[in-house]
Amino acid sequence: MEILRAKIGEIDEELLELLADRLAVARRIGAMKVSDGKKIRQPDVEKKVKERVKKKAEDLKIPEDLALEIFSKLIEASADEQEKLSAALKDRKPVGKCVIYGGTGGMGKLLAELLHNCGYIVTIARSSGSVLQYPGREKTVIPDDADFSIVSVHMRYSPDTIVKAASQVPGKKVYEICSMKNHLKGAISRANKSGSEVISLHPMFGPGIRALRNRPVIFCGEPEQFKEDPLWKAFESEGASLLTLPFDSHDKVMSYVLQFTHAVNIIYFTVLCNSGIDIKLLQLAASPICNRQILNAKTVAQQDPQLYFEIQHLSDHLGRMYEDLGMAQAEFVEALASDSGVKFKDLMEKGKKYFEGGGKSG
Repeated sequence: MEILRAKIGEIDEELLELLADRLAVARRIGAMKVSDGKKIRQPDVEKKVKERVKKKAEDLKIPEDLALEIFSKLIEASADEQEKLSAALKDRKPVGKCVIYGGTGGMGKLLAELLHNCGYIVTIARSSGSVLQYPGREKTVIPDDADFSIVSVHMRYSPDTIVKAASQVPGKKVYEICSMKNHLKGAISRANKSGSEVISLHPMFGPGIRALRNRPVIFCGEPEQFKEDPLWKAFESEGASLLTLPFDSHDKVMSYVLQFTHAVNIIYFTVLCNSGIDIKLLQLAASPICNRQILNAKTVAQQDPQLYFEIQHLSDHLGRMYEDLGMAQAEFVEALASDSGVKFKDLMEKGKKYFEGGGKSG
């Protein structure tokens, strides 16, 4: 019984995490309603939500009354959050101005939304040369008194755009959010010499996230230099998990966090593609571990191919990754070559100790 109660406790925690995410998304919608001049309560939308809940409750064999009671309270709670946010936004004065280069892409839009909700007047500088005011997209010009700029463009365009931002918003901070950093060193040096200060950061998520809460954002530098940093504080206000790395360590860490992880998933779905087995059959027969791996690989397969190519191609650590993959494969093959299973057990124990210890494996 205690084991089952523990499982209920785990489910309760998951439900509360989802509730926090739902309210965070509701607040994002509320900010958009305020920007668009729409009413907070929208009966037609609420009716559709309840109809969707009734249908899903029926599919899952959950009592309809219970499901509707829970979601009616969720709708009320979401509306209350939106009303509070609406009042705060209407009374708030602008805290500053910023320019986002590439602000019509996924991450650019996310950053524009974040900073707009934090009280900044946000200007979008598109790669086509047009300049737009966020969120209404009215044509405008780059302000002379912007407090900082952000470069949110494809990695291959980032070096030139950093230099451009430093010239158009001179003497201010220029933030760049590239997934890999070493190819930017020349452009960062030029921008810094012109009087700007380039800040390198890396949001460890894509634009499709529900909320920023607990999402990691890496700033390159020392913690003390970001205490009053506007972008650090903006992410902090939304509950993001903020950490720092030395600039020169970033790409080595990312070679495992991004390059290797992407490569393993691409290799995995390539093996499945070449197997001749229907994915629907695999999903029906899959164990929980296999299901998670299929979901991870599917997520990678749906990403921007150009971005994922650049993450691999622009890294200085690609050769090391090939070596690590080769060594790991050799260890695995050697472990299977023994009939006793001792080496295989040792390999499994090595992984277990690494994950339990939270540190390096010898």
